[in-house]
Amino acid sequence: MASVVGLRSICLGLLLSAVIAIPGQFGGVASAGTIDIFSQPGTGSNNVSGTNTGIMASPAWAAAPMGAEWISYGATGCNTFVALTGICTPGPANPMGTTVTGTPTAVFYQTFTVTDALDTGTLDVWADDTAGVWLDTGTVTSGTGAGGILEWAANPNLGQNCAEPMPIGCTAGTEAQIGLSLGPGTYTLVIDAYQLVGGSPFGVMYDGVLTNTPEPASFMLMGLGLVGLGTLIRRRKRA
Repeated sequence: MASVVGLRSICLGLLLSAVIAIPGQFGGVASAGTIDIFSQPGTGSNNVSGTNTGIMASPAWAAAPMGAEWISYGATGCNTFVALTGICTPGPANPMGTTVTGTPTAVFYQTFTVTDALDTGTLDVWADDTAGVWLDTGTVTSGTGAGGILEWAANPNLGQNCAEPMPIGCTAGTEAQIGLSLGPGTYTLVIDAYQLVGGSPFGVMYDGVLTNTPEPASFMLMGLGLVGLGTLIRRRKRA
């Protein structure tokens, strides 16, 4: 009887080691978290007015995905009145060339914190006319993203609808698609947005989700626990 109890105790211990190794499952030591990085009115900030404002998108712009909205530093989109009159508030223009130069029309910031060992995901960014996308460490509330890591360069080539050919632009399918893999810490998304010509709407939109990625060691521990459990069960059957 003692041997049966001992065997059950060992099996239970191995099973628990396998379960604990699965983050977020059955009361494990870590739960899988998600970080939403969506452009929304009142979320984040900018260096012009300080408060991000939701704007009505131009018909030429990409439709907003669930959770995100087109934003700007003020009423720079095309509402019903300006859409009829053709008059918008674009902000100052920037010169074009082989690179985008000059001061960004507006810089947008959103700070988020990663608490898991590793969070991964994809961030999509649209801009009219174009934007440089940076990732900085810590909390940044002023200045451009030049002090961080450039994730996507602004596109100086202006096409029929925003900056073309290809990202970063505001039409569907011309967004910047940025893969992120981040460890614990505080980060700030910095978007240097440029209006390359005058007389058209101005704004940005971004949409991304980061999720917890279990470390390989966790899967290894889980596998060892299950292998050990299977071995003991086989031995018990032979006995």
